[in-house]
Amino acid sequence: MPPRLALDIPLFNLANATVSLDEHAVPCCFRFLDCNAFIDSDVLRIIEWPDGSLPEYSFAAISYPWRDLQIPTGTTPPEGSFSVKGAEHADHISIDVLRTACIAAHCFGRSILWIDRLCILQTRKDDKNWQIQRMFQIYAHCDPCLVFPGGLVRLAGLSEPTTWIDRAWTLQEASAPGRNRLKCVFAFTHTTYFDFLEQQCGSRFSPKFIEFLHHTPSPLQTIVEPGRSAACDLIELFRLMAGGVAGFKYHEPTLSMHHDHFPVRVIYTPAAKLLQRALKTGRSGQYLWVSAFARSSSRPVDMVFSLMDLLGVSLDVSQFHAAERTKATIKLIQVLMDRGERATWLYIAPEMPSSVEISTLPAMPETSESGRAYIRTREGPMLAFEAIGTQDVWQSEGAPKGVMCDSGYFRFYSRAALVIRGDGGSLGDTGRRQTATMRAYDDRETWAIVIGRRKELNRDPDTGHIRLTPRSAPPPIGVIEITLLFAERHGYGLFHRLGMEREIDEKSVAGWKWTWREFCVGGPGRGDRVRFSVTPTGPVFQS
Repeated sequence: MPPRLALDIPLFNLANATVSLDEHAVPCCFRFLDCNAFIDSDVLRIIEWPDGSLPEYSFAAISYPWRDLQIPTGTTPPEGSFSVKGAEHADHISIDVLRTACIAAHCFGRSILWIDRLCILQTRKDDKNWQIQRMFQIYAHCDPCLVFPGGLVRLAGLSEPTTWIDRAWTLQEASAPGRNRLKCVFAFTHTTYFDFLEQQCGSRFSPKFIEFLHHTPSPLQTIVEPGRSAACDLIELFRLMAGGVAGFKYHEPTLSMHHDHFPVRVIYTPAAKLLQRALKTGRSGQYLWVSAFARSSSRPVDMVFSLMDLLGVSLDVSQFHAAERTKATIKLIQVLMDRGERATWLYIAPEMPSSVEISTLPAMPETSESGRAYIRTREGPMLAFEAIGTQDVWQSEGAPKGVMCDSGYFRFYSRAALVIRGDGGSLGDTGRRQTATMRAYDDRETWAIVIGRRKELNRDPDTGHIRLTPRSAPPPIGVIEITLLFAERHGYGLFHRLGMEREIDEKSVAGWKWTWREFCVGGPGRGDRVRFSVTPTGPVFQS
């Protein structure tokens, strides 16, 4: 069936209006903004495909935060702005920014554009659920995906921090299209990229750092609107930022811990590095889990819905309320475990306190007014990407397989040893780990359970240090390293996680009294991570 008209409003009637598609749009259809009508006829036109299928020809899609950068107080967008019925809590959409999006789509040869605010019936729950169920499909088929990192009130400049990478749905929107289809659209008023650098640097930085920056390649790919906007490959921008930050640390060590000093800071660099790893490994690694965990959403359940399709899972979104993040998380893990996958989710953030709902998961982040995700720590709120340590993601090889119960307990079979009392020593014989400083609850049965096993060829078996082997040298011996989960019993056959330790030389624990048995680990977390030590006779915790 041919597409039909769902909305048609002249732009001169759009400023300060609240747009509604309810009168003509039919629920459960794919809709798109007509870029030609917007650019050539000054009309906001939404068309829909009534047969529930995507159009046969290519389209662009937008990825952006619903709330972020604002215009200065007392000013208005040059063409005005409008809101959408059912989504009044979001920032208004500036007409000039939407025009930039349409022109950018044209630059990449596309005439229709998908944007969630206008292409989902925001007042209809049935249409929302239908669209969420197909969101991955939309972004997997779009080409390109246009990233507007500062939102749709105004364009973000390369030097302006934004919250795009902190939002839950942008993980799917960046992952589904594939690395080569991601384009970042930003404000750009300079003649060249190096003119931009000159303005940003001024006299704030050392001559050596400025010289270093001038030897970095320009990220500009397309000038969208001369003197106003440009586009670049998002992954190339990430690489530029990563390399630039490395040079920043080398040439400006006193400023390097302050990301807001780096000239190109439109996207938070540590989070960008983590997203790059997730894009490389896909559903085969735990980087998707880690990247998803550090994000935020106004609806907690969207933290799961935005991740599920990336893991090859399709939950019935109508079965969950907005606040039921834990219930949806359990269901997602159940599907993964039922099809025989490994529990890489155990490795999301092992050094953080356990969740008060499911101890095998870390404490859930909280969403701030800024839109960023924060973790409560003893020192106060900490940005989630910093709290989980994005530079040191734990390796998850050999993670167990098992079953997730409806109550959130993970049942699996593994090798384990009882924790013993004693003064103990450090983890392993090499001193790679500090001695434990906390103690588990008195008179409770605690087990050290093997949940990971991998060969580290670069680990020197004598010193315990990582050492790269020259190509001309004989193949390294390496060591077999295990990861241990420490679980304490709190009921008949039920355990909760106390902590985890890694990089333990398997030979150093050969003398433990090992046994193979089933464990059921879950339940509420009991506070901060407890550290354990390794001795020749067994695992210990210390007071």
